[in-house]
Amino acid sequence: MNCHVENNSLVISLEGSIRANNADAAKKEVLSIVEAHPDKQIVFDAAKLHYISSSGLRMLLMVQKMKEPETVTVKNVVRGVYDVFDMTGFTKILNIRKKIRRVSMDGFDIIGQGQSSTVYRAGDDIIVKLYNKGVPLEKIYQEIDYSKKAFLAGVPTAISFDLVECNNAYGAIFEMVDHADTIGHVLTMRPDEFDRIMEKFVATYKTIHSSNIEKMGGFTSIKDTWNKWADGMGANGSFTAEETAMLKKMIAAVPERPTMVHCDYHAGNVMYQRDEIVVIDMADIGYGHPIFDLAAGAFHARYSYFPKRQKVHGMCEANMLRFWDTLLSMYFNATDDSQLQEIKEMCSAFGLLRGAIFPMKHVQIAPELKAFHVEETRKHLFPRMDWAMEQAAKLDRFF
Repeated sequence: MNCHVENNSLVISLEGSIRANNADAAKKEVLSIVEAHPDKQIVFDAAKLHYISSSGLRMLLMVQKMKEPETVTVKNVVRGVYDVFDMTGFTKILNIRKKIRRVSMDGFDIIGQGQSSTVYRAGDDIIVKLYNKGVPLEKIYQEIDYSKKAFLAGVPTAISFDLVECNNAYGAIFEMVDHADTIGHVLTMRPDEFDRIMEKFVATYKTIHSSNIEKMGGFTSIKDTWNKWADGMGANGSFTAEETAMLKKMIAAVPERPTMVHCDYHAGNVMYQRDEIVVIDMADIGYGHPIFDLAAGAFHARYSYFPKRQKVHGMCEANMLRFWDTLLSMYFNATDDSQLQEIKEMCSAFGLLRGAIFPMKHVQIAPELKAFHVEETRKHLFPRMDWAMEQAAKLDRFF
């Protein structure tokens, strides 16, 4: 039986058929391999496994009990074998991953594009989110897991039902209805319905920010993530130790919250179908204060003059700014221009903070864009840290 170590995992290949007449021999060999690598996570590669009986399932269950509380993974499972796992309930016990099929996106329309993925319409009711080359498969599985948990928490999100491979990059397939399109495109094409659609967009935003997910398991603190990104910008030489400390001081001023943060809730990451909102791009969700989300909104508004940002959001600069003002007015029930301006100032401060650590969120961005955000931080945030901390002090008043 072939096996090899990959990162921190021991990958064991399963081949042919595992039946009653060979299950005992397979069990002895597998258990011997597992016992020889007590510090490794266990992954079974089932690409060449055509059949597994109840005897083989019992062998996998024994390995799972040996490795608890870790979950054993079985990857590259062909359809017939997956059906066995599904019917016997093993998909709830082990981490079962289907074999990924290869597809082509040639001829399909692009309906959305971000820093790490492109979204294609592959049919009237199907979209494919194709991640950029280099995005690890584990990151995609994490997003699918997050999407399912967010759905259970009451957030209207799309659930992936299959994975594909295209030109050495991975993609997730989602089911949509009636030619669903991004909010940005819908608002551009239907300006007369701007406020009505925005009401639905903001209502979903508030649902996200009221969903307690800290104890659901598997999610990280966004505050911890931002601190890690700030440390990363210091470690790579972008900021001095003193500058990094200023960023972390501002992060520390944010109150703790156990509720969901999407991390990239914008007009290009939310679909509109049948007069309903469907949230996509759940790769970075975690728990924390809503300001971590609104910081992204301020960041997008600040750089709405960038053609690439307009392409991501599906709106021109004027519509992006109208979108931001409308979102804040509805979210906070702002009653006058002075109150709205105060809220925008508060969000703007955290938008600058997000810009400072943005290169760590998207490590694949071009060096010149990274240098731009470092320069922006030194020009607009560090000289105004007293103002920024004053904005942080407002958080308890507005939330």
